Amino acid sequence: MNIDTDADYVLEAYWWDHKLVGNVVKRKKKHMLACITCYREYEDPDSQLEEILALKDALISTYRLYPDAEVIIQLTIKEEFVNA
Repeated sequence: MNIDTDADYVLEAYWWDHKLVGNVVKRKKKHMLACITCYREYEDPDSQLEEILALKDALISTYRLYPDAEVIIQLTIKEEFVNA
C-alpha cells in the first residue's frame, strides 16, 4: 500500500513484524493499521491541532489492547522554518 505522507499532519498506527538474524532481532515488515493525513488549515490552526490530538488519543485507546503486536502511534507535524 502506498500512502502519501507529504502532508502537514501525519498520524499513523502501525506495528512491526520482526525476524531473528544471527541471534539479533531485526525489523522485517511494517504493518499499517491506520494513517490519517491532512494539510494545515490557516484560518483556525489551533482547532485543527486539537482535533488531530483527539484523533491520536482515540487511536491510542483503540489499539491499546491490540492482540497481534505492540502498536506504535506516531504523530508527525511538519512546520516550515522550524530549524531555519
